[in-house]
Amino acid sequence: RREKGSRMDVIVMHANSEKMPLKIRACHLEQMHRHADHVYYFKNEEELLASGADAEVLFAWGGTGKQPETFCRQSRRLKWFNSFSAGVNPLMECGIKDLDIIITNAAGIHGKPMGVTTMGYVISYLRKFPLMLENQKKHIRQKPDALPEEPEGKTLGIVGAGAIGSEVAKYAKTLGFRVIGVKRRAVPLEHYDRVYSNQDLDLALGQMDFVVILTPLTQETRGLFDAGRLAACKPGAYLINIARGPVVETAALIQALRSGHLGGCALDAIDEADLPADSPLWDMPNVFLTPQYSATSPLYVDRAVEQFLENLDNFRAGRPLFNVIDVASLR
Repeated sequence: RREKGSRMDVIVMHANSEKMPLKIRACHLEQMHRHADHVYYFKNEEELLASGADAEVLFAWGGTGKQPETFCRQSRRLKWFNSFSAGVNPLMECGIKDLDIIITNAAGIHGKPMGVTTMGYVISYLRKFPLMLENQKKHIRQKPDALPEEPEGKTLGIVGAGAIGSEVAKYAKTLGFRVIGVKRRAVPLEHYDRVYSNQDLDLALGQMDFVVILTPLTQETRGLFDAGRLAACKPGAYLINIARGPVVETAALIQALRSGHLGGCALDAIDEADLPADSPLWDMPNVFLTPQYSATSPLYVDRAVEQFLENLDNFRAGRPLFNVIDVASLR
């Protein structure tokens, strides 16, 4: 806990690579200057260490790549590491997790783009857009043998009914789906027709025409969708993974698709090791692969900074922070 009224400095560290669309701009640093005594910006840990700068708060990307473990260990002032990614697995795989600091993430800012992306997968599957695109490539213009479908009478389920799930549920209800969710505790949620507890996951899966996976990657969720769990899915269900690749066992998924038990899938998240050039997933007509971009948006960093500043004000005033990571649960 920090002392109210004491000096508060912020270190911002992000490469702003030309290959990355997510950039910290001057306007973001100006916003932070209005909430902190001083704001330092560095492209990488090497620059940061060479500067000798120190601060109570570090705002950096904790979702992928090498983490600033050396700085965090050497800092005399650091109390809070805010990752402007939702996933913090790299932080949990290095010594930063063992330090006596608060770690928060950007949970909640991804809802809109991920909700829109999810509905894109769903509508594409219902209206048979992949088949239409294949026909276009062959210069064929004809209606499919099977009629395109609508959401009415169908159930969309969200496994991991949290902040992002609420956006997906809202869009799904607007389209006319029955929406059910699964989370640790079965509590009523807006936009959901029913919510089940994790213990009733298989019961819920048996009702879902669309299975949207939104669980974080933990020891409990790694391999959650194995052969047995996929068998519990409703025959013909369409599986959408926009969470983390290891939540679904790829070999079991391929078998469920080949057998026809699953009607298809959209994979925004999959382990790269499970998707070599000769993977059958590339050529399956009922599989849609995207490069983990469901949360990507030109508004991403704007939203991340806005959220961070809200928490920064809480920190400065000595109020509790939101989006605090339960480090023990992710080890």
